[in-house]
Amino acid sequence: MVLSSKQEHQYLSANQASDQSATQPKRKRLTWLDIAKGIGMIAVVCGHNMPGYILHVRENRYWYDFLYWWHMPLFFLIAGFFVRPIDLRDIQKVIAFFKKRVSPVLRSYFVAGILLIIAYKFIHNKSITYSAIYFLDLFYGGQTLAHYTTIFWYPETYILGIIGTTVIISVVKFKTLQLLIAAYFIYWSTSYTQITAFKFFGVVTAPWDMDVAVLVMAYMLIGYNLFYFGQHYLTKWVIFLPSAAAVGWLFIQRKELNFSFGLFMRSHQFSGIYHNVIVSHSQLALMVGIIPILCCFTVFGLSKMIAYPLKLSLSSATVLFWPLRFVARILQVTGKHTLIIMYMHKLILDIISRLQLTESFWLQVGIATLVPLLIGVGFRHFNCGELINAQLARLKGTLLIKKQESNKL
Repeated sequence: MVLSSKQEHQYLSANQASDQSATQPKRKRLTWLDIAKGIGMIAVVCGHNMPGYILHVRENRYWYDFLYWWHMPLFFLIAGFFVRPIDLRDIQKVIAFFKKRVSPVLRSYFVAGILLIIAYKFIHNKSITYSAIYFLDLFYGGQTLAHYTTIFWYPETYILGIIGTTVIISVVKFKTLQLLIAAYFIYWSTSYTQITAFKFFGVVTAPWDMDVAVLVMAYMLIGYNLFYFGQHYLTKWVIFLPSAAAVGWLFIQRKELNFSFGLFMRSHQFSGIYHNVIVSHSQLALMVGIIPILCCFTVFGLSKMIAYPLKLSLSSATVLFWPLRFVARILQVTGKHTLIIMYMHKLILDIISRLQLTESFWLQVGIATLVPLLIGVGFRHFNCGELINAQLARLKGTLLIKKQESNKL
């Protein structure tokens, strides 16, 4: 069974072999996982709205670096939870995979890209020629994408990562070998800064960030195997507490300038320094492979705790914990609409800046998150209404046919 891009967020099933997955019952989506994605999405918006006194001051930059340790690896790790092996010799299953897992994201990539390019043209009064070249950048991708579409490296590498990871787990059945491949991908990805052989419009970048997609596949492979072997332990205290302690220690070391770690996937910049000594390549690869995972474990544990008030059924407890329930619900809904927020938040931030609506950092982040979220909720509600109407019409048609057949008899 191949899960669609919508179904992957609705149902969570064990990471079993493809011949077993068809018989597995559908399981309800995990609230804590939606909350984790919601936290990650807000972290992305914060990272793209970081004020200058944090971004450009070395002593304050630890917040910025910390967010980039984990917010994008989080999404790729979670994506790995939902990949499934397929029979690559069965052309129908391969076609079904592309239709359900690749085509929806690819369509959204071009539709959102065209709309954002049009918006940028009118907001910034750009020429048609400029916009036409901007449109061509969508096909090449990579770091040629700028302005509102800088975040489009995410759907690009997501698509390539899903394809590559599915091929790997379909061909390589041994889990240990899959993890070794992931380790090699991380080692290779940290061995260089840029592939200078690729250059487009004066920008050195591989088409569709193919080099970054290698690291994406590593995180997806790790996520796939984590879920396969330890899906029931991802939010347990035995995992959360050591991970949170390690992340807290690393954060303090970074704040006190004893330690520095940079993980900027889009620009392919990875760096590590400990007590003013640059780490070796092997040490850097270990940092890129381990630190984001520890951060993700911490986010998973926090998400589980945030989700707890939503389980309360007593009216007194519901009233007492309503602020916590409200926050949890907002994060949960945000986690269900990450893609539209990913596409739109830079546009909203630019409009806020140009209109000088507010100087408050958190208010800017809130608006840039809430506006796309409301659009996404409304769009999903509209589609659900159409689906219900279509099902009702089909049911009425079936009943009418049966009635006509009974009358003939």
